[in-house]
Parts: sequence; structure tokens; C-alpha cells
Amino acid sequence: MSMDESPTIFFAQWLKAWEASFGHIGEFPALGPSREKTEKMMKGYPLFTDLYSVWLDSVSDFANISLEAMKRMNDKTALMDGQINPVKYKEIYNNWIETYSDTFKEFLRSGHFSGDMGKFMSCLIEARKYNQEMLEENFLKPMNLPTSTDIDEINRELYSLKKTVKELNRKINELSQGK
Repeated sequence: MSMDESPTIFFAQWLKAWEASFGHIGEFPALGPSREKTEKMMKGYPLFTDLYSVWLDSVSDFANISLEAMKRMNDKTALMDGQINPVKYKEIYNNWIETYSDTFKEFLRSGHFSGDMGKFMSCLIEARKYNQEMLEENFLKPMNLPTSTDIDEINRELYSLKKTVKELNRKINELSQGK
């Protein structure tokens, strides 16, 4: 096992242990008078574990890229002479910046990175949608505050009313000019 594979292997083992232990909490059946509410709340559990899993996978990828950049930098500095002077320090610094920039640019342009970001954004959007639903259902509705659905409905009605008033004004102007 090489050094740059270890974060990936660790993450895979962690994910397997997580799914075997805590991964099944969301599958427990809800009981009692608040069963329906509990079931809705438990639907969020897999969403958040998926989001956390995808985030950890991204962190693991960045750890691997950092290790790859360190390896490349080590290979470059091994070729340099052992002399220490300000010019050498400047050269090492420039090599360091160039090596890390190139390594991360390669990774950020890769299909793997864009696929990971797509998965992450998808999970993030699903978790946000779930949070919004839970906020509306558990806080806004019981407190008699308007939800986004209510506001959207009011906006549609307002648009319809404005359109009707505009049409009626046009018809009134036509009739008044016809006399």
C-alpha cells in the first residue's frame, strides 16, 4: 500500500464500518402517536449521511492530491544540490508554488473532481430541500407564519389580479374612446 492510497483505503473502511453500525438507524420503524412526524424526520437521516459521506470522499481526494504534490515536490528537491543560499531558497519556493499549483490544477480539471462536485451539490440540494420542508412543517405552520408555498401562491394570485386589472383597464379605454 502506497502513501497516496492510504486516505482512500481508510475512508472506504470507515464508510463500511459506519454503514454496518449507524447506517441502519434511519431504517427503524416509528411508533406511537408521533409516528408520522418521526418518519418524516427520519427520512433526512440518509440524506445527511450521504452528504457527509460525499464530503468525506472529497476531503480524501484532496488529501491524496496533497500527498501527490508533496511527492512531486520531493522528487524535484532531491535533484537539487545540497547547497543552501538565498538563491536556492527562492528556487525551492518557486518550485513549490509551481508544483502544487500544477498538481491541483490537474485535479480540478479532471472528470473525477467534477463528478465528485456534482454528487456533492446534488446531496447538498437534497439536504437543503429537506431542511426547508422540516422548517416549514415544524416551525412556520404551527406558528401560523407564511411558508414559501403560501408566498408563491400569493404571488401567483397577485400576478393574475394585475393581469386582470390591466385587461379591464384596456377594455374601459376602448369603450370610452368608442363613444
